[in-house]
Amino acid sequence: MKAYFKPESVAIIGASADTTKLGGMLLKNMIDAGYKGKLYPINPKGGEIQGVKAYTSVKDVGAPIELAVIAVKNLQAIEAMQELGAAGVKFTSILSAGFKEEGAEGAKLEERLLSEAAKYGIRIVGPNCFGNMNVSYGLNFTFTHILPPAGNISIISQSGALGSSILEWSKLHEFGMANFMTFGNKSDINEADVLGYLVEDPNTKVIGMYCEGISHGQKLVETLEKHKNKKPVVVFKSGKTEAGSAAASSHTGSLAGSDAVNDVIFSKMNLHRAQDLDEMFDALSVFSTCSPMRKNGIAIITNAGGLGVMSADAAFEAPYIEAAKLAPETIEAIKKAVPTIAGLTNPIDVRGDAKAEYFKGAINAVIKDPSVGGLVIMGSPLDTADLESIAKIIVEMRDDIPVPTTCCFPGGDKCERANRILREGKVPCYPTPDRAVRALSILRKFTVRSQEVHDPMKVPAVSGKANAQKIIANAKAEGRKALTEAEGKRIFAAYGMPTPGEATVNSADDAVKECNRIGYPVVMKILSPDIAHKTDVGGVVVGVKNADAAKEAFNKIMNNCKTAKPNARLDGVSIQQMVFGQEVILSMIRDVQFGPVVSFGLGGIYVEIMGEISQAHAPMSEQQLDKMIASTKAYKLLAGARGLPPADIDAVKDMIRRIVMVAMENPEIHELEINPVIVGKKGEGCWAVDALCTLN
Repeated sequence: MKAYFKPESVAIIGASADTTKLGGMLLKNMIDAGYKGKLYPINPKGGEIQGVKAYTSVKDVGAPIELAVIAVKNLQAIEAMQELGAAGVKFTSILSAGFKEEGAEGAKLEERLLSEAAKYGIRIVGPNCFGNMNVSYGLNFTFTHILPPAGNISIISQSGALGSSILEWSKLHEFGMANFMTFGNKSDINEADVLGYLVEDPNTKVIGMYCEGISHGQKLVETLEKHKNKKPVVVFKSGKTEAGSAAASSHTGSLAGSDAVNDVIFSKMNLHRAQDLDEMFDALSVFSTCSPMRKNGIAIITNAGGLGVMSADAAFEAPYIEAAKLAPETIEAIKKAVPTIAGLTNPIDVRGDAKAEYFKGAINAVIKDPSVGGLVIMGSPLDTADLESIAKIIVEMRDDIPVPTTCCFPGGDKCERANRILREGKVPCYPTPDRAVRALSILRKFTVRSQEVHDPMKVPAVSGKANAQKIIANAKAEGRKALTEAEGKRIFAAYGMPTPGEATVNSADDAVKECNRIGYPVVMKILSPDIAHKTDVGGVVVGVKNADAAKEAFNKIMNNCKTAKPNARLDGVSIQQMVFGQEVILSMIRDVQFGPVVSFGLGGIYVEIMGEISQAHAPMSEQQLDKMIASTKAYKLLAGARGLPPADIDAVKDMIRRIVMVAMENPEIHELEINPVIVGKKGEGCWAVDALCTLN
């Protein structure tokens, strides 16, 4: 990826003297940025363009070209691949539009573009992208002349227009940019390729990523896993409301749509997902300017009681930090430093007329407190307050403050003058107290999660792949996309998952015979590949206690299903031993981008009523397995809430491990649901009572 961020030579195909045209704009932006490499404008007329010698073709340059930037029409861009190949160019950024973003015909042109590039081994960013920027290197082949100061934030964006807004924000707030890159249509180069480079880039401290859709999700996970926790990554993923699970037939499929899967992946890889642009900017600024936050306690210093109360509320609600309980020695030091102190509890109120020296004294006192890991300093624009002097003191002390520090001077012109001093001094400042506090919580979260230990999941000493593949192959041969419940349970059995005693019958008399063998009470359910939710069509009878009830239940189930689903294939009735315990749900759905995602939560009818499940991406660590279970209300019940006997949580974990094995060894399975899993008392085990299994 060096060719895109620090190319030694750049050819601009479509360069123009007219700076209102794309090719002219790009050339001007490169010149104005002070590009340090060799620049080759390409135009059929040759000559000189904007004071730089131009060439009629890349073949005429006669020197190595590391990167070609294409700014011509779509068909010309395709034709250019042959010339680039002949000249030995291996990397290109295509800003030209008119490809798959414009529909089916454009998609065909993009396929042609990729095909031509592949002939010559040319890698592509774009097409339809906004370009790249490396401020310190003088690289700017984007649509915008906006150059933020050089710094340590690197941005990758699917949207050029939003990327331009981020550049404007960076310049306005004096936060320096290292690299900026847009993907456009992501026909070739994608997030995984770029993140792998930026994580190792010495000029990058924090990475920001805006995306609307993630391509090559499993490659992205592998890249992040390889470089995990080396640098913070802030993601703003739009498109939250996309109904990615509309085709799922399972209960959890409808609850675990594609955006929920994004949350699972971002959490697993310790990426911070920003919920809006404000949060994205806040996170980028705190990561850009602050060191890791080693303790969760924060000290709050303010000249306004109201700001203190607001920040205390924010600290109470923040998930990774809290207001520090100050030591008696700290309080005594504050008294000596601030003789007119108004409030000594944290938040520390130095009064509205506090001099800058009083802020300095309070800061020096709290940063020595053993419980303080972060600092929030706030100032209200009272006539008695010299906010600019306070800001200057903070900037002067910046290198001597050993903990991450954020500021909040909320107001108008007077506050903006102070905030400008802070920004120029690389001190992060925020417009409201809650955002100043939230920034430290985001910082602390990354620090904490970077230190977490992850042990590989314990793999059960069993593989049922051979048996599972036979069952799957049989279903495929019959043209089915769903397994029967019996087939699903045979797969469970192959992987050592316990199920209740059961039988399959096709007559009322056989039902009586098998019920007598299994022992009462039993549950009876229709077997049909065409009926996913049996209860909805009267295909389930629970609590069958004797032979007469068994005969009646068989006839009732068959009649109900024939009436409700006259075209459904009915393979008989399943009889199952009734087991007793707590009901939970376990499932796996194979996300189109990221692969298997396992879900756990309250089972039975509660999964949709409560709508509460937790998820983890497979493969997972033992710690991620524990977290998935412990984060739910189901866990509280299993652990023995309100006097209930503790359930066999270890057996549940074992079943999840086996589900992960099923998913990893059988990629043909799209979704798998057990609802319910009956969990017995501690030491009794658990049972898969149901099985819903669909194929890709």
